[in-house]
Amino acid sequence: MPKLTDDLAMLYSQYVVRQSKDLRTRCRQSNREYSRKIDRLAKQGILTVADLIAQLPCLSPGMKYFGIQLISRLKLRQAIPVLLELLDGRALRVACADALCRMNAGRKVTQLFIQIGRRELESEKPDRHWLEAVIYGLGCSSDPGAADLLVSIFERVDLPGWIRGDAGDKLGCVEIVHDRRTHLFRRCRDAALRGITEDSIEVQFWSMYVISTLCSDTHRRTPLRGLESALPILRRIAANDHRLAPGYWWPMSAEAEDVLACFESGQGPDLEAAERWAGNTQRGEYIRD
Repeated sequence: MPKLTDDLAMLYSQYVVRQSKDLRTRCRQSNREYSRKIDRLAKQGILTVADLIAQLPCLSPGMKYFGIQLISRLKLRQAIPVLLELLDGRALRVACADALCRMNAGRKVTQLFIQIGRRELESEKPDRHWLEAVIYGLGCSSDPGAADLLVSIFERVDLPGWIRGDAGDKLGCVEIVHDRRTHLFRRCRDAALRGITEDSIEVQFWSMYVISTLCSDTHRRTPLRGLESALPILRRIAANDHRLAPGYWWPMSAEAEDVLACFESGQGPDLEAAERWAGNTQRGEYIRD
């Protein structure tokens, strides 16, 4: 019999118990699906953390993907070496990178993603799939090198809009770029100001988001210098651009309204765009190539 501390079913049961009552209610279907798949692993003889780590590379693609998700959800740091090995396979590269980030895999892993990202940006033909994995692997890292790399991806007009948008998504939570005294802040600000006028809807949307995070400050007493040039563009988007945001259920106009609110008060409206449009079942086109 496996030890209770190593038993996958028991560990997941404990994970569910630790969820808040509200989260447990919202994730009821997901938790049931995870439990069913853990049972499927058990039927293949995978009962423990050690079993999962040993057999993960040999599982079917679907169960291998689930295994990575389970490792991420349970934060099984013992699995970090096997996740690093699986990065070489393109199909599960992003899933592994995301899991490593969520587990806070450590400085060496962060440096690995920075090294890969720099390699790709220096290439004549950057591999967009590696760059996507790098973005997910770095997440919202506080490492200055990681922040610099994310800004570099966000700035690069030769990269696909969705990749740059993913970088913008992470930059919104990177504290170091919000320090208005730094060169990183100025680079991020300037890239976002350019981005709201670009043709790519992904770059436009995430540039608005980045601007909103740079404006967000409930204790702000003076205007944000250097961002005022965005105001007429944001007002135009708010009035005229009713395309659905990429992958989301609210329009670009509603996102622009939220950013304008950040300019005025240092924080978004009481009901953000996602909440104001919560009943919309449509989603904006979300392209990955």
